Amino acid sequence: MSNYEMVIWLEIHIKLNSKTKLFCSCKNQQDFEELKPNTNVCPVCTGQPGALPVLQEEPLQKAVKLGLALNCHINKFSNFDRKSYFYPDLPMGYQITQLFQPTNVEGEVKFFVNDYQEEKSVKIKQAHIEADAWKTIHEGWKAFLDYNRAATPLVEIVTYPDFRSEDEVVEFLKELQRIVRFNNVGDADLEKGQMRVDVNISIRKKSEESSEEARRDDYSKLGTRVELKNMNSFSAVKRAIQHEFKRQVKLVEEWKQVDQETRGWNDTKWTSYTMRTKEDALDYRYFPEPDLPPLELTDEFIEEQRKQLVESSFERAKRYKEKYGFHKEFITPLISDLEISNYFEKLVTDGIKPKNAAKWIVTILLRYLNDDNISLSDVKFSYKDFLALLKKEQDGEILHSQAKDVFKEMYNTGRNPKEIIDEKGYKEQDDSELEELVKSVLYENPKAVEDIKNWKMKAIGFLVGQIMKKSSWRANPAKAKNMIMKIVW
Repeated sequence: MSNYEMVIWLEIHIKLNSKTKLFCSCKNQQDFEELKPNTNVCPVCTGQPGALPVLQEEPLQKAVKLGLALNCHINKFSNFDRKSYFYPDLPMGYQITQLFQPTNVEGEVKFFVNDYQEEKSVKIKQAHIEADAWKTIHEGWKAFLDYNRAATPLVEIVTYPDFRSEDEVVEFLKELQRIVRFNNVGDADLEKGQMRVDVNISIRKKSEESSEEARRDDYSKLGTRVELKNMNSFSAVKRAIQHEFKRQVKLVEEWKQVDQETRGWNDTKWTSYTMRTKEDALDYRYFPEPDLPPLELTDEFIEEQRKQLVESSFERAKRYKEKYGFHKEFITPLISDLEISNYFEKLVTDGIKPKNAAKWIVTILLRYLNDDNISLSDVKFSYKDFLALLKKEQDGEILHSQAKDVFKEMYNTGRNPKEIIDEKGYKEQDDSELEELVKSVLYENPKAVEDIKNWKMKAIGFLVGQIMKKSSWRANPAKAKNMIMKIVW
């Protein structure tokens, strides 16, 4: 397989989290699990005769905002088109989408691979706006239609064939998910269908043209493509690509033809199956949507959406890596959630050393939140109190072990740190008291003192441990170590 490389491009549907659907004022529900079927419906989204679509403002705002976050060029003049096909969950017989003149075109997304060691860039062909279809529920020989999802707003992101590995695809998708969530244009939950990924994959000999040379719509040079569907997790996407790559290589090595087709992925069996061949491909008969006028955006409208963009997780990761020297252990948790990332940024701005802030958030705060399955906004203590605790530790007023104990009490009760510290009697020993304690421990452990004089430095750790025990853990270990060295030598 080392003689072949995979060539991949993606089609990703992102459900927007606007309050209304795309062409009517019906509620745009994000989670359908507990929603009664056919609740959020009207004549427009159910395709009743004579009912006309009216483009809603909020879905358009979020679609343009997403386009800007993907570094797309925003066409001030664009159109909607009618994509005609028959399927049980599309009673109108067509879908309203954008083909000839999309609103968002020619973008770029940067992301990291190999544990933030390597930067990658993928070009976006377009991120067009379209209405989602209905949902068909099959039970035995019966089929039921739920119109709640009908005409909910989507942005379909189409990339160029720039991917060369399954890891690149997964890391891109993770970055895309963060872009969507950070900018509050959607929830992008794969398991709930809010982010749907179709993978187009072909193979070719490694000696053939590079992606940069072959990218611009010349798909004939990229080998026969197969489209993979029905993947609802990043791990499933990765497994499906690995399987398809091996399947195509095996066919080529056996001098068999790779058929252009759409294949479904069964993640339980880790295998794919034919859904539709090229011969079965539908003729969508695209033409301009007659019930909607051309879309014209003003510069003011576009700039208003641009002002709402937040710094991307890629830029944050790059800054954390280059400015603070962080590695994967800190970077990944800090960029996974905007609220957590902003919390870290605020702590650093307010005087906490970046490494201290990251260590507290990643190893302590997030562990508590994850154990209780709550978010940062649900904690009982205030940001001001958390900052005060970290400052006391950073300034040496209390030890780290004491600070952790205080934090536990803050987390459980919401009390402020000063109150807890005073109650527990946590106070660092003054220098004179510590010096007397150090001399006492040295007197009681002459062998350890002799070991230090003979450069057996492990003895220092033993002595510091004795000092901590005798002080009921009030002594500052760093100061204790310095005093030991000063007295012994």
